[in-house]
Amino acid sequence: MSARRMLTGTFLGLGALLMTTSALAPAAVAAPVPVTALNCDGNTYKCAANLQYGDGKWLADWSVNVYHQGVGSESSSARGAAAPVPVTGLTCDGNTYKCTAKLQYGDGKWIADWSVNVYHQGVASGPSSARSAAAPVPVTGLTCDGNTYKCTAKLQYGDGKWIADWSVNVYHQG
Repeated sequence: MSARRMLTGTFLGLGALLMTTSALAPAAVAAPVPVTALNCDGNTYKCAANLQYGDGKWLADWSVNVYHQGVGSESSSARGAAAPVPVTGLTCDGNTYKCTAKLQYGDGKWIADWSVNVYHQGVASGPSSARSAAAPVPVTGLTCDGNTYKCTAKLQYGDGKWIADWSVNVYHQG
Protein backbone atom coordinates (compact mmCIF):
# COMPACT_ATOMS: atom_id res chain seq x y z
CA MET A 1 0.00 0.00 0.00
CA SER A 2 1.43 3.38 -0.94
CA ALA A 3 2.02 6.11 1.64
CA ARG A 4 -0.35 8.36 -0.28
CA ARG A 5 -3.16 5.81 -0.11
CA MET A 6 -2.54 5.21 3.59
CA LEU A 7 -2.61 8.96 4.37
CA THR A 8 -5.77 9.42 2.30
CA GLY A 9 -7.45 6.52 4.12
CA THR A 10 -6.35 7.89 7.48
CA PHE A 11 -7.70 11.39 6.71
CA LEU A 12 -10.97 9.97 5.39
CA GLY A 13 -11.33 7.84 8.52
CA LEU A 14 -10.63 10.80 10.81
CA GLY A 15 -13.02 12.96 8.80
CA ALA A 16 -15.79 10.38 9.12
CA LEU A 17 -15.16 10.09 12.86
CA LEU A 18 -15.24 13.88 13.26
CA MET A 19 -18.48 14.16 11.27
CA THR A 20 -20.07 11.39 13.32
CA THR A 21 -19.15 12.96 16.66
CA SER A 22 -20.22 16.42 15.44
CA ALA A 23 -23.58 15.06 14.33
CA LEU A 24 -24.11 13.46 17.73
CA ALA A 25 -23.07 16.46 19.82
CA PRO A 26 -26.51 18.09 20.22
CA ALA A 27 -28.11 14.77 21.14
CA ALA A 28 -25.46 14.31 23.79
CA VAL A 29 -27.27 16.83 25.99
CA ALA A 30 -28.76 14.70 28.76
CA ALA A 31 -32.51 14.34 28.67
CA PRO A 32 -33.98 16.41 30.27
CA VAL A 33 -31.76 18.96 32.01
CA PRO A 34 -32.71 21.89 34.28
CA VAL A 35 -32.85 25.45 32.97
CA THR A 36 -30.57 27.82 34.91
CA ALA A 37 -31.63 31.11 33.28
CA LEU A 38 -34.29 32.27 30.86
CA ASN A 39 -34.01 35.41 28.71
CA CYS A 40 -36.10 36.79 25.85
CA ASP A 41 -35.01 39.13 23.09
CA GLY A 42 -37.23 41.73 21.40
CA ASN A 43 -34.72 42.17 18.58
CA THR A 44 -34.51 38.54 17.48
CA TYR A 45 -37.98 37.50 18.74
CA LYS A 46 -36.49 34.51 20.57
CA CYS A 47 -36.29 33.23 24.12
CA ALA A 48 -33.19 31.33 25.21
CA ALA A 49 -32.80 28.94 28.12
CA ASN A 50 -29.36 28.31 29.60
CA LEU A 51 -29.06 24.58 30.25
CA GLN A 52 -27.39 22.98 33.27
CA TYR A 53 -25.21 20.62 31.25
CA GLY A 54 -21.53 20.05 30.56
CA ASP A 55 -19.51 23.25 30.41
CA GLY A 56 -22.62 25.42 30.92
CA LYS A 57 -22.57 26.75 27.35
CA TRP A 58 -25.53 24.74 26.08
CA LEU A 59 -28.67 26.68 25.12
CA ALA A 60 -32.18 26.00 23.93
CA ASP A 61 -33.99 28.73 22.01
CA TRP A 62 -37.34 29.17 20.31
CA SER A 63 -39.32 31.80 18.45
CA VAL A 64 -41.70 34.04 20.41
CA ASN A 65 -44.00 37.01 20.01
CA VAL A 66 -42.77 40.04 21.98
CA TYR A 67 -45.11 42.94 22.71
CA HIS A 68 -46.28 45.50 25.24
CA GLN A 69 -49.54 44.63 26.98
CA GLY A 70 -50.47 48.22 27.85
CA VAL A 71 -53.32 49.93 26.00
CA GLY A 72 -52.46 53.27 24.42
CA SER A 73 -48.79 53.11 25.30
CA GLU A 74 -46.52 55.45 23.39
CA SER A 75 -44.16 52.71 22.29
CA SER A 76 -45.51 49.28 21.52
CA SER A 77 -42.62 48.24 19.31
CA ALA A 78 -41.03 44.96 20.29
CA ARG A 79 -37.72 46.36 19.03
CA GLY A 80 -37.75 48.57 22.12
CA ALA A 81 -37.22 45.56 24.40
CA ALA A 82 -33.44 45.48 24.75
CA ALA A 83 -31.71 42.27 23.79
CA PRO A 84 -31.82 39.96 25.75
CA VAL A 85 -33.71 40.68 28.94
CA PRO A 86 -34.37 38.38 31.93
CA VAL A 87 -37.71 36.68 32.46
CA THR A 88 -39.35 37.55 35.79
CA GLY A 89 -42.38 35.26 35.60
CA LEU A 90 -43.62 32.37 33.50
CA THR A 91 -47.16 31.03 33.14
CA CYS A 92 -48.82 28.60 30.73
CA ASP A 93 -52.46 28.49 29.69
CA GLY A 94 -54.43 25.34 28.82
CA ASN A 95 -57.18 27.41 27.18
CA THR A 96 -55.02 29.34 24.72
CA TYR A 97 -52.21 26.76 24.47
CA LYS A 98 -49.61 29.47 25.11
CA CYS A 99 -46.89 30.17 27.64
CA THR A 100 -46.24 33.78 28.59
CA ALA A 101 -43.01 35.20 29.98
CA LYS A 102 -42.98 38.53 31.81
CA LEU A 103 -39.89 40.48 30.78
CA GLN A 104 -37.71 42.61 33.04
CA TYR A 105 -37.81 45.67 30.79
CA GLY A 106 -39.17 49.21 30.87
CA ASP A 107 -42.45 49.55 32.74
CA GLY A 108 -42.70 45.80 33.35
CA LYS A 109 -45.56 45.31 30.89
CA TRP A 110 -43.47 43.70 28.16
CA ILE A 111 -44.20 40.02 27.54
CA ALA A 112 -43.17 37.21 25.24
CA ASP A 113 -45.50 34.36 24.35
CA TRP A 114 -45.35 31.21 22.27
CA SER A 115 -47.52 28.24 21.35
CA VAL A 116 -47.25 25.05 23.41
CA ASN A 117 -48.81 21.62 23.82
CA VAL A 118 -50.64 21.23 27.15
CA TYR A 119 -51.51 17.77 28.47
CA HIS A 120 -51.70 15.50 31.51
CA GLN A 121 -48.87 13.02 32.09
CA GLY A 122 -51.03 10.40 33.81
CA VAL A 123 -51.96 7.33 31.78
CA ALA A 124 -54.86 6.08 33.90
CA SER A 125 -56.15 9.46 35.02
CA GLY A 126 -59.65 10.81 34.58
CA PRO A 127 -60.56 13.34 31.92
CA SER A 128 -57.35 14.91 30.66
CA SER A 129 -58.66 17.75 28.58
CA ALA A 130 -56.16 20.61 28.39
CA ARG A 131 -59.13 22.96 28.55
CA SER A 132 -59.58 22.01 32.20
CA ALA A 133 -56.15 23.44 33.10
CA ALA A 134 -57.11 26.85 34.50
CA ALA A 135 -55.84 29.84 32.57
CA PRO A 136 -53.07 30.85 33.15
CA VAL A 137 -51.23 28.80 35.76
CA PRO A 138 -47.71 29.25 37.20
CA VAL A 139 -44.80 27.14 36.00
CA THR A 140 -43.12 25.22 38.83
CA GLY A 141 -40.26 23.65 36.88
CA LEU A 142 -38.62 24.04 33.49
CA THR A 143 -36.38 21.52 31.72
CA CYS A 144 -35.09 21.17 28.16
CA ASP A 145 -34.12 17.99 26.34
CA GLY A 146 -31.35 17.78 23.74
CA ASN A 147 -32.59 14.39 22.54
CA THR A 148 -36.18 15.38 21.77
CA TYR A 149 -35.47 19.10 21.11
CA LYS A 150 -38.27 20.13 23.48
CA CYS A 151 -38.59 22.20 26.63
CA THR A 152 -41.14 21.09 29.22
CA ALA A 153 -42.82 23.25 31.85
CA LYS A 154 -44.42 21.63 34.90
CA LEU A 155 -47.67 23.43 35.68
CA GLN A 156 -49.04 24.29 39.12
CA TYR A 157 -52.46 22.80 38.53
CA GLY A 158 -54.56 19.91 39.81
CA ASP A 159 -52.55 16.82 40.73
CA GLY A 160 -49.26 18.36 39.52
CA LYS A 161 -49.03 16.14 36.45
CA TRP A 162 -50.01 18.81 33.92
CA ILE A 163 -47.23 19.94 31.59
CA ALA A 164 -46.68 22.21 28.62
CA ASP A 165 -44.01 21.49 26.02
CA TRP A 166 -42.73 23.11 22.85
CA SER A 167 -40.08 22.56 20.20
CA VAL A 168 -36.70 24.26 20.61
CA ASN A 169 -33.28 24.49 18.99
CA VAL A 170 -30.52 23.05 21.20
CA TYR A 171 -26.93 24.08 20.55
CA HIS A 172 -23.55 24.86 22.10
CA GLN A 173 -22.66 28.55 22.15
CA GLY A 174 -18.88 28.12 22.39
